[in-house]
Amino acid sequence: MGPVRERVERYLARTRERDRDLRAFIAVLADRARRQADERDATPAARRGSLHGLTVSLKDNIDVAGVRSTAGSAHHGGVPAARDATVTRLLDDAGAVVLGKNNMAEFAMGATGRNAVFGDCRNARDGHRIAGGSSSGSGVAVAAELVEAALGTDTGGSGRIPASVNGAVGLRPTVGRVSNRGVFPVSPSFDTVTPIAGDVRTVARVLAALDRFDPDDPTAVPGERTPVDALLGAGLDGLRVGVAGGFLADGVEPGVRRVVATATELMARHGATATPVTVAGAESAQERMLEIMYPEAAGVHAERMRADPCSIDADVLRRLRIGAGTPEDVTQRARRWRRDFQARASEVFSRVDVVVCPTIPVDVPRADAVDLAASTRDLARFTYVWAMYGGPSMSVPCGRHPESGMPVGLHLAAAPWREDVLLRAAAGYEAALGGRPNAR
Repeated sequence: MGPVRERVERYLARTRERDRDLRAFIAVLADRARRQADERDATPAARRGSLHGLTVSLKDNIDVAGVRSTAGSAHHGGVPAARDATVTRLLDDAGAVVLGKNNMAEFAMGATGRNAVFGDCRNARDGHRIAGGSSSGSGVAVAAELVEAALGTDTGGSGRIPASVNGAVGLRPTVGRVSNRGVFPVSPSFDTVTPIAGDVRTVARVLAALDRFDPDDPTAVPGERTPVDALLGAGLDGLRVGVAGGFLADGVEPGVRRVVATATELMARHGATATPVTVAGAESAQERMLEIMYPEAAGVHAERMRADPCSIDADVLRRLRIGAGTPEDVTQRARRWRRDFQARASEVFSRVDVVVCPTIPVDVPRADAVDLAASTRDLARFTYVWAMYGGPSMSVPCGRHPESGMPVGLHLAAAPWREDVLLRAAAGYEAALGGRPNAR
């Protein structure tokens, strides 16, 4: 048995041991993973890819040929996918090994980890707390060390929130940088695949492997790209960090505020220049984004809503109906507002390299104390702002809440297509901490 196969067997054994309680996986692809592992072990060293032997899992709205993609629903994906999603193929090309498909909120609409069909996903640090969503299983699988990396998706926070609440690193790229072909959509204006891992450098490696223009994806954006890892070792010295005030500091729970403040102070001690900034209009970003996102989601599910609405989770259906009832002129006004907001935020990035704030403004909620609609909006108050802007953003663990001991996420954002700057800041912060910034 070769070294990759041995590694895969260890992770499969850990999944068998722990996932009965965590519910991070909808499907474990053990036989497929073993075949891939044996292929990797047989590959000559000179031909090995950049992710050789890396164990990964995929959110179950990302296609794997011959495997159902349920998108978290009992009534979707009855026929196995005919071919791999582009990101699945790129992982294969780079030598990764896919161990399975991860649990998720139904149709990727929800921030808590709830799934009535496959079971609620449980937080890797505390099973009584929410796992985040909608990429709940992807965040949990990484944080529980069932895989070394995972792919989620992020529309308004669906990758960054599970990373934050479980103590992992999750990066939302600039929309159009990573292919969405073969990924079941929520809202094409905002959807993007999100790498999640236990440390910044692994996230950077995965993103670099996925960073290819895909002419078969209508959301893909062509053009020259700076390699995402170009500045990974540059450190924090001279980095201009904007510390967000205004709306992006309002209502932050004191324990979260304290941990995030400590993180920004550490960055400054290691050479960054910290400057207070305010992003004008941030307080309206979530509402305007929903006026675009919900109608697009309703369009995706229009036939299902007409023919079989009872097959859709009640909370998801409620939001889809809001979208179906949103007048077109409201959506068009929201799109115009977005362009103005992007210009205002870009002005901030003319003065700083990254902007930091908490990923979520509160301690990780208990699962039995969550109101789904209210909690989703509150948890995503800040992540929606940066999705509406459109540049890359990510969550990095920055410590534990002083009362609960749960992970706290530091959210970093950069200008569009500046993943290299974003990853420089995140890797520099990780190095300042003295290594992998887990929240154990």
